[in-house]
Amino acid sequence: MAGRAWKQILWSVLSGLMLLHQALNAQPYSHATDSVRFFGSAPEYKGMNIVFEYYSNFIIPGKAPLITMPVDDEGNFDFSFPLNETTYLFADLGRTRASIFVEPGKEYKLVFPPFQPRTQLERLNPYFRFEELPLGIANPESRELNRNIVEFDAEFEYILSSYAVRLFTSSDTALARQIEQQLAAKYTYPNPVFQKHKQFSFMRLRQMSQRNIARYLIAELNKHQVEYQLPSYSQLFASLFRSFVPAGFSDDVRTPLNRALADRLEFDSIANIAMQDTLFTNMELTEQVLIYGLFEAFYSKRIPEATVFAALQSAANKGSTPKVRQTASEVYAKVSKLRPGSMAPDFRLKNQKGRNRDLSDYKGKFVYLNFIHTGSIASLIDLTVLEQYYKTMNKEMEIVTVVMDENIDAIEELLKKNPYKWDFLHFASYPQLIDLYDLQALPAYFLIDPEGRLNMSPAPAPGENFLERFAVHFREYRIDYLRRNPPKEKSIFR
Repeated sequence: MAGRAWKQILWSVLSGLMLLHQALNAQPYSHATDSVRFFGSAPEYKGMNIVFEYYSNFIIPGKAPLITMPVDDEGNFDFSFPLNETTYLFADLGRTRASIFVEPGKEYKLVFPPFQPRTQLERLNPYFRFEELPLGIANPESRELNRNIVEFDAEFEYILSSYAVRLFTSSDTALARQIEQQLAAKYTYPNPVFQKHKQFSFMRLRQMSQRNIARYLIAELNKHQVEYQLPSYSQLFASLFRSFVPAGFSDDVRTPLNRALADRLEFDSIANIAMQDTLFTNMELTEQVLIYGLFEAFYSKRIPEATVFAALQSAANKGSTPKVRQTASEVYAKVSKLRPGSMAPDFRLKNQKGRNRDLSDYKGKFVYLNFIHTGSIASLIDLTVLEQYYKTMNKEMEIVTVVMDENIDAIEELLKKNPYKWDFLHFASYPQLIDLYDLQALPAYFLIDPEGRLNMSPAPAPGENFLERFAVHFREYRIDYLRRNPPKEKSIFR
């Protein structure tokens, strides 16, 4: 059971020490801000830290924590934080993902759903889907934007499902216009965020009901600024630009665009070529389309991997806006993550003696990094093989075991029965580790070279052909090491 999959984790284990750091440094934007206040009572969440996240980009999509809100031992909370524009936030609360649009300068008396913790099976299930609910807002003066969006979306989606055949199969454009006019007349709340949400939803309706309308809608989208905090915009973006690069560009642009990518021109030059398609008049949108196309191409293999990496690295430096550069950086980090030769993601965790250990502490030797769960039979069997490696190879290789049990006492119980001598670390103080190492199943293994770079990612399990492959990699590294200037840090090769 415990060896199956690890992808989701309750963020409530995050330390309260993150509060100030996130409030100051994890803002979606960095210019002048207004304060937002969350307050209320949630007895079922007493003693928890509730992490609210936002989408940092809509291509991966990437998410990042914005605030960590503490709930006291009585179940009360009162937390203020800076925000400069209306932002879509969400929090994972056991089995529920609760969301809210937050407007700068407003106060929200929040009403949380009943807390239903995920079972062990649900936490280990990579296909687990949260039940998505809007957060309740008890004070009417702050409720209108969320109420209008929730009610509009419910009716919009109901109508789409009711008339799906006529709209999508028969391309009944008259019906689509009728639906749009009916909803536009009914939902007239003048808030600009709601009006944009409604407009992008209607554009998606037109795309679904009319053939050969994509280029018209793309031209229309170019008239708008890129809306990073509106899910309706990101849905429309993904629908319009899926498999668009390079085939969707006009004939006179497609060939020079392909050539520019193949020649690895700087990203600003590539974007200028794309802008020669008269369809595109918005540089920021054009650049996001190109980044999305590179992201797709990496997985579809339409464009060579090295070309994708070069273009994304250039975009991270040459993009026309901070958001474009941020998106390119996050997409590059996603596609290049855990590649052999890249730096292993660092971390700081407590070992079985309660001492902090950083991954960088082990530099100078190879590191056989493994992630286990004490309830996994495969993990326990592998530990017996690792014990033999520790006894015979400790001069060449460090063994580092990260225990993924929720309860840190699992390490003590394990080592009482089997007094292994190497470092056992517990993941709880840095749960982002699950995403950093893309842990889908346990046990998982990585080999890191003495300079902190991933050497085998993933690495074979101890009971597989690890020793044979390690011997080859050890020899290759030693030859390369001796050919270069030796690093300052102590190494087994000096």
